Amino acid sequence: MILWSLATPLMAYPDEPVHTIKAAAVARGQIFVEEGKSFGHGVHVQVPSYIANLQSQTCFTFQRDKPAGCAPGIPTDDNYLSIGVTSAGLYNPMYYWIVGFPSLLMSGAPAIFAMRIVSALLSALFYAAGFTALARLRHPRWPIVAAAVGMTPMVFFLASGINPNSLEIAATMAAFCGFLVVLENSNQLAVVRPAVITVGLSSVALANTRSVSLVWLLCAVVVAFLCYRWKDVTAIFRNKLVLLTVGITTIGVFLGMLWNVWMLNAPPSAGAAPLGISNATGDIQPYRAFLTMLDRSFDFVAQYIGVMGWLESSLPQGVFMFWNMLLMLVLLFVFLVRRWRLQIGFLVALGMLVLVPSAMQAALVSSVGFIWQGRYSLPLFLIAVIAAGMSFRFRHFPRGRPAESMTRLFLGAAVLAHVYGFLYVLRRYVVGIPDYGNWQTMITVPGWQPPLTWEGLTIIYAAALLVAAYMLFGYLFPGRTFFPRRRAAAQIGASAG
Repeated sequence: MILWSLATPLMAYPDEPVHTIKAAAVARGQIFVEEGKSFGHGVHVQVPSYIANLQSQTCFTFQRDKPAGCAPGIPTDDNYLSIGVTSAGLYNPMYYWIVGFPSLLMSGAPAIFAMRIVSALLSALFYAAGFTALARLRHPRWPIVAAAVGMTPMVFFLASGINPNSLEIAATMAAFCGFLVVLENSNQLAVVRPAVITVGLSSVALANTRSVSLVWLLCAVVVAFLCYRWKDVTAIFRNKLVLLTVGITTIGVFLGMLWNVWMLNAPPSAGAAPLGISNATGDIQPYRAFLTMLDRSFDFVAQYIGVMGWLESSLPQGVFMFWNMLLMLVLLFVFLVRRWRLQIGFLVALGMLVLVPSAMQAALVSSVGFIWQGRYSLPLFLIAVIAAGMSFRFRHFPRGRPAESMTRLFLGAAVLAHVYGFLYVLRRYVVGIPDYGNWQTMITVPGWQPPLTWEGLTIIYAAALLVAAYMLFGYLFPGRTFFPRRRAAAQIGASAG
């Protein structure tokens, strides 16, 4: 995720300028919206001039054939306070306070990259908590495989920029996985205390990220409850640690809801959606918007996998083909389960993935038009994919050389797909993606270079993914290694002996 932060040009992340301005303002104590500082197109705040003028960095957005080299340099000495405008003025300050802190210690591009890295580490913390929780299930292998499938290039990319959307996706995943483990161990919660704490922290984070995040939390709770029996649900509320966690979490959730209510009465500060994102519709009935969203359900799948930048940097078709295959396999595995009781959690999660965004868009269409993007639904996407793994968690996990060979094949292909997608997005920013092949231009005449160069970042990214594949393989097949020794070498050694 940090490598994605470095590989993506500054302000190439969706809505990043307004969120960066908001983070710098909150870090400097500008938390509340005051009368006279909001003029309908955004909240006016005082931030360093280099942050207030970040919109100039977006000269390449919406133009996939234009490299990022057109962006002017960001001076490190331009620290005079200036007026910045952010359409995120009403958002909860928690995320922004954490992410904006580096801007108090640094300046220029290094400060913004540091803010990105803090955001990436924050997301990585919750993803790690989610995977750790899944590992405490009694039958964890298939759910962990499903969660790994859910870690698409888009998930890594969205964790790399300055936008609370990154935190809400990661916190939803962690909260859902924590719920699952707590319910499965309802009679011995002492052994899964970290999972209980994960649920509490994730819930508080979601309540204080975006107003819609509480919807994702509710969906996670409902699907988790459907994966277990009612007696497991009631049993957890007889535990003192759970009750204490619920009490503390309730305070955090209440504060988040209080902020949302408070901001309903704040001065008007709705910012217009950026050019290329907004879709003015005129007068359209909510029910038509709902039906239109249903009709577009499959169109959003590409955005779950990889449509980076400001929706203009799609991954190559080979990467989409690979992840579509994995998602179809996950879906088919669910329907191989004979007991419908095990399927119901996934089916409800799948229904939520389709219906909940449709209902939200229908409610908003009359005021802001069609604004929904696939990244908004990624919390529900991860819930659905992990719920699929939960539905067939009792199926025997294959052993033996054929299973190991097949797993190596899939893991190797996943590494290649991730690296190919990473390199393709780098190409988009280094030299642009015109209607003809220009890979050689990346080497000979790069129009833009990220920190550590695109070559260095790609090598490090591939190495990091190979380490992850090695560790995941070792978890699925204890005592076996992702990089097998050659039989011939083993036979020569045996003959010599």
